[in-house]
Formats: sequence, C-alpha cells, structure tokens
Amino acid sequence: MGSCRYDAQRSGEYRTFIIDLYRALVKDVPVAYAILDLQFTSDERKRFAVASSSGDVHLYSFQCTAHVSVTLEHTITVAPSSDILALSLKFMWNSNMMAVTLSNGNVAILDTGNVKIRHTLPWAHSLEAWVAAWSPLRERLVLYSGGDDSVFHRHDCSNQQESGVPRNHADFMRDTKLHGAGVTAILPLYVDQDGKEFIITGSYDEFVRVLQITPGSKRAKLLLEQRMDGGVWQLRLLNYSQPSDTGSGELCYWILASCMHAGCRVMKIFRPPPEKEEDWSLQVVGKFEEHESMNYASDAQQDLQAGDLKDLTFISTSFYDRKLCVWKLEET
Repeated sequence: MGSCRYDAQRSGEYRTFIIDLYRALVKDVPVAYAILDLQFTSDERKRFAVASSSGDVHLYSFQCTAHVSVTLEHTITVAPSSDILALSLKFMWNSNMMAVTLSNGNVAILDTGNVKIRHTLPWAHSLEAWVAAWSPLRERLVLYSGGDDSVFHRHDCSNQQESGVPRNHADFMRDTKLHGAGVTAILPLYVDQDGKEFIITGSYDEFVRVLQITPGSKRAKLLLEQRMDGGVWQLRLLNYSQPSDTGSGELCYWILASCMHAGCRVMKIFRPPPEKEEDWSLQVVGKFEEHESMNYASDAQQDLQAGDLKDLTFISTSFYDRKLCVWKLEET
C-alpha cells in the first residue's frame, strides 16, 4: 500500500450520473491525476478501482442512496516511478485478484483484499501494455495481455515466483504474427470440454478476431477476422443466447465494440456447433457514429426483465470532445 502520488501534468475527475429519461449529474469529484480506466468489482460489494496516470491503483467504495458518496479506501503503488502510467485494470471474476497494465510494458497482478502486489510480469511487452484479461480456466491462473508491440501474450501465473519469473513455460505463449498493429482489446468467451479456449481480440489494425487456443500450443489459431472501420479499443459482452430459428448447437454472442474514430459497433458473433468448429460468423447489427473524436469507452445497461438488443440503454464516450452519449439501438 502506498500514499497517493500526484501527476503535475494531468488531472481528472470522477463523475456520477443518474441515467433515466435524461442525464443528471449527481457527483463530480476532481482528482490530481488522470483516470485511464475504472472497473467495478464483480461481487455485490459497492467498490471500484481506478488506474491513474501517476502509476497507482486507487480502491474506492461508494453508496447511492439519497446522496452519492465516494470514499477512498486504499492506494496501491504499482509503477516504480510516477512517470509510468497505469493504463488498464481487470478484476478476476468473484475474486480480489486484479491485473494492471502499465505504460512501460509491464503487467502487475494485485491482491486487492490484502492490498499488495502479488506478482509483476516485467517481460510482458516491449511497448505499452494496453489490456489484460483473465482466462475462464478454473484449474490454473492464466492471464492474457496485449500491447502496442502487436504481441498477444498468454501468461500461466499458477507457478509464479514472487519475482514474476515463471517456474515453467508449459502454458506460455507469445504470438507476434496474428495482429497487424497494437492489441487493444481481449474478451475470453469460453473453454470447451477439451480445454480449448475461444477468445475475441481487437486491434489498432481495425479488425475483430476470434481465436482458438489449444492446450500446449505456442500459437493461437485464427477462426474469424472482420474489419470494423476503426481501431477496436474495447469489447464488451452484452449477452448470449441460442437463436430461436436454429435447432443446432449454434450460439450467438452480443458484443459492443468501441472503435475509436469509427464510433460504436454492436455485433452478433455466431459460434458454430462442435462438429463445425471453425465456421464462426459475425454480423454488425448496429452503429453509433455521433461522436466527433475517439470513442474509447462504451457500455450498456440491460433491462433484466427483457432480452433483446432494443431493450438495452447504451452509454458511450469520446476523448477530445469530452462527449457522453446515451442511446438506444434500432436493430436492423
């Protein structure tokens, strides 16, 4: 645990909105650093974490009653110096474990329960580490990361020493050929009964890709790629279902992509039945292009009583024009 470090060149703020028929700002908290990422915990505790431009991770609690209150609980110093930025965060599902990517290419694994760094992976990327994502594997601790060096990395952290150096490389993978530019988004989907993992990635090269990772393989297998007309900075899983008009084992994933200068894309990715493992397909079913600069972050709030894309309320943001948009999808 460290004290809060300040960034002399950057500043930021937390803003809390109530989204209903109109946008209502209910809380505005200025801070002495820029906020690069914000992630809520996956459990029922009302906590969130922030990646800061000073190289720290800040853990907050919040209450939304008649008033909104935000309380700083802990600050974890992740970067060795304050000129290294903490770029992104990823909580492990129902766990205190968190991955943090840094502008010097390192990836750190934090224990937010004990408020400490558990491991550092100093060999992750030669340029900025943009994104990390936890594998859905249950028997091992596996982390994926992507960086500005175009590297898609799989780290088996199950047998890490405290130094971050792995004791074995059994499930280590470093793929440099799949992506034509920096790897900026990683979304693991599922693991099949044979242990094969299926993952969606996004890149500066404007492509969404579906990859298959086979146990013991040193390369990922490309199953699908499709251009999105803008760099794919973020991917969000909205829902999944079996299409009603098919009696096969096909499954449909609804994905929201933040595509930088191209705006938002809502897509359906169709997973084939096991006997047609490689016949994946992708359909863009909606676009939002009202942003006038880079769309880096988007999300959706679902009406749990319903189950269609038109029942989602989407929220998207853009960088230079500092615009926040709330919108609905007219599915085509």
